[in-house]
Amino acid sequence: MLLDEGFDENTLDASLWNTCHWWQDDGCTIATNNELEWYLPHQVKVSEGALHLTAERSAISASDGKDYRFTSGMVTTGPPAHQRAPKLAFTYGKVEVRFRLPAGRGLWPAIWLLPASENSRPEIDMLEVTGEDTGRLRMHLHPKDDSAPSIGKDYLLPGGASLAGGWHTIDLDWSPGRLDFILDGKRVWRLDGKEVPDEPMYLVMNLAVGGEYPGDPDQSTQFPATMSIDHVRIRRND
Repeated sequence: MLLDEGFDENTLDASLWNTCHWWQDDGCTIATNNELEWYLPHQVKVSEGALHLTAERSAISASDGKDYRFTSGMVTTGPPAHQRAPKLAFTYGKVEVRFRLPAGRGLWPAIWLLPASENSRPEIDMLEVTGEDTGRLRMHLHPKDDSAPSIGKDYLLPGGASLAGGWHTIDLDWSPGRLDFILDGKRVWRLDGKEVPDEPMYLVMNLAVGGEYPGDPDQSTQFPATMSIDHVRIRRND
């Protein structure tokens, strides 16, 4: 077992988790997505046996020189700010995350893997959900080769069910040449092929707001909105 994190303490374990991407010190965002949030450490809380990433309507003049209308939370096992070594990266294994998501237009919770090399690709998106379409699990592989097309799969929950509100579990089983995506014990996508990553990667979990993918929040979106994580487990393949 590489990681068995149950968030049973009242503080985030700084030996395992960062609260920003490695390229920023005092908060961060992903500008290429035109996201509206600025991630801040105080939007990340551990309480009652879970990790909570909370988005709020909160205007801020950020350290990148831009103004943002929202703040939110994220965690990663990647490198700390301006350092090269990730806190936890691995090649092949099983990642299990038990989560609870918010609903609302413009919310964009995600659970994903990035390369320890600090390149932006390959990228494995275990889970992406847009807040106005919470019955749809979106999964992607963005290959290492920038010229190669991204590969994606949408899974619609049966019977009009939603990923918002209740607890669910997403698993990624990563082996040479194969990715299995498993939701609540059911395999919902298998991807085989040479595009499957074969290099060390680390975990990212975040609650984004706005951007090109989910669209902007509107007046119906309720804030604060929280993405909660009950546990994270990472096992090596035998």
